[in-house]
Amino acid sequence: MIIVPMTGFFCQDEYLSKTAKLSDDEVGRLFRACMTYHATGELIELSGRESVAFDFIRDDIDKAESAYKAKCEKNKQNRLQAIERTLTNVDERKQTKTKEEKPKREVQRFIPPTVDEVRAYCKERGNSVDPEHFVAYNENRNWTLSNGKKMKDWKLAVITWEKNNFSKPQAVQYEKKVSAQKYDQRDYHGAQETPEEMMERLMGGGYGK
Repeated sequence: MIIVPMTGFFCQDEYLSKTAKLSDDEVGRLFRACMTYHATGELIELSGRESVAFDFIRDDIDKAESAYKAKCEKNKQNRLQAIERTLTNVDERKQTKTKEEKPKREVQRFIPPTVDEVRAYCKERGNSVDPEHFVAYNENRNWTLSNGKKMKDWKLAVITWEKNNFSKPQAVQYEKKVSAQKYDQRDYHGAQETPEEMMERLMGGGYGK
């Protein structure tokens, strides 16, 4: 641990009375000895009366230096604790933010409905969609939409059928349409007869007798 040394020492007021009997030379040597000791820790040998004064002043210097080092250590610990609290708060905020983050939305796997489920939903909506045909039609299409994408919500498909008035099976409608077309073609072209039947009809039933 590096501690910046004190840049000076305090000359207390009581030093004036304690050094009153010293000559100017003795005070000068005392002052120089105190400055040297404070700056380097070196003891200058004093032989006069100033040596007595130096002893108690040196004690004061040591106490001041010790108090200064203790203060520096306390300030250092305070700074370290402040840094530790800051880092702890940052970690806590990160953890809180992580906890508060919404989990990724899981993609739900599409489960085809049963005929009973479709029937119950159609009854709930009061429509005339045929549940059996709805399930059969979509199973045949592997539950895909007209754009080729997989169906995600069969209830929306029921609503689409409802809006488009798909109240009857499309297969039945198609079969009726085809049957009507065949009937019209038969009337237009006449009965589909064999050549023998046609000759018999034209000759009044005498053909082949």
